[in-house]
Amino acid sequence: MAHVGIVPSRMARMAAPWAKFSLPGDAPAYARGQSPEFVRTVREVFGPLVEPVRDFPAGPLLWALAEVRGDGSLPTFFRNLEKKLAPAGSLWVVLPKKPFAPELGFPYTWLDVQKAGLSAGLVDNKIAAFSPRLTSIRFVIPVARRKTGSSRRTADS
Repeated sequence: MAHVGIVPSRMARMAAPWAKFSLPGDAPAYARGQSPEFVRTVREVFGPLVEPVRDFPAGPLLWALAEVRGDGSLPTFFRNLEKKLAPAGSLWVVLPKKPFAPELGFPYTWLDVQKAGLSAGLVDNKIAAFSPRLTSIRFVIPVARRKTGSSRRTADS
């Protein structure tokens, strides 16, 4: 049965709503967040592909989605997650879009979040809309650190 108004060849080119988030195939993927909008969007977009968790497993994590809380420390948030990330892993962080930050009680700017991720030794390499009021940024361990297996924590210790 054809969908009304959609040409079949165009249907084949339409990506799944989660495709932009580059899930890790058969490897586990986890999402941690508490706001109703985050929880609902994870359920609607990812369904059974991503496991909602209260706390992330010890790691290494190949794919993690974390809602940035407005009542916590950004450096601590990123430092704790960077430690759990696999060398080739992806850390997606979700935060309110600028027009909605005051309404959602979020005290940080997009730039604050980006700088905290960079200070934790990560690099940001992709941005994707998460929901009408939330956006997401993907952070990864820099390729140079992946090859040697070195950790920023070792260099700073």
